[in-house]
Amino acid sequence: MPNKYLSSDPVTHLFDQLPTDMIYYEIFPYLDYNSRVTANLLLPQEDRLRTRLRKDAVVMLEMSMGKAAMGSLIKKQSRATNPISRNRLTLKIWRTITLFPSLYQYSSKFREVVAAKAVEFSDPSMVEYAHVSDYTRKELKKLCTNFLLSLETSHPYICELITV
Repeated sequence: MPNKYLSSDPVTHLFDQLPTDMIYYEIFPYLDYNSRVTANLLLPQEDRLRTRLRKDAVVMLEMSMGKAAMGSLIKKQSRATNPISRNRLTLKIWRTITLFPSLYQYSSKFREVVAAKAVEFSDPSMVEYAHVSDYTRKELKKLCTNFLLSLETSHPYICELITV
């Protein structure tokens, strides 16, 4: 008996024999996401369910990734007791925030707070600079000044996007 997978005949499976409505309404609700995707791929091209992403789904994903990254760094910085590690984390926060522009393009409150902090940190006569090295002071001023410039030129406020 010849192997049916090596023959030129198309391979048939159970989904070919079931009506499409039965698959959609009787089987799909009981499948998890990965199984639904696999079952959808088993259907003929014209019968597959297509679900488009929401318009802002990519931006919301970027915002949630940015919140997680920034939240982790801010927590580490607040718990740091060594002044050197605290200064390094402060610089890392200002370097990381530029990687997630959607955080300050789609949230007016976050934008206001970060801009105020950037103005505060770009002032060299700030009181908190007492325990900061010259390198950290110069680097922080440069990072915050560049951030404020990019807020005005490259990353304007677009609209408020409510995330879950």
